[in-house]
Amino acid sequence: MSAIRNALISFGVFWVSLSAAWALQLISYDRLINAVVRDETVLTALAMGVLSSLGRTVAAILAGVLVTVIVSSRKSELWAFIVAVLYVVDAPVRFHWSAPAGSWDRLWQGVSLGFPAVACIPAALITARLRGGRASSSGRITEPSASG
Repeated sequence: MSAIRNALISFGVFWVSLSAAWALQLISYDRLINAVVRDETVLTALAMGVLSSLGRTVAAILAGVLVTVIVSSRKSELWAFIVAVLYVVDAPVRFHWSAPAGSWDRLWQGVSLGFPAVACIPAALITARLRGGRASSSGRITEPSASG
């Protein structure tokens, strides 16, 4: 029963994070993108993909942290994989071109689609690691020494 509850929490956090992503996408990153993108190389395509998905990436990071904190499980960070997969499969990202897209365009589109999911997982793992370290250090009881 707790697995169903944890899955529903993951789906719900993803749904809420989409609203946050929409709000974060309203912030204009045009000046930053224009400062980075100068030519059509692989590195600029990667930078363009990362910068164009910045709002969704911040929302995905927050979703990964939130799932890790809310879910009650020994390995709560694993439930963030559901959020990451949903960011790739069900992300509301649509590209429309007046001319056929080239390989540079497809590369930055792929990075833009996948980067939020990639950023979600380390955020969840770091949160779980920090929570695990804090929980084990606060719950540690020192045993009296046998020598004294």
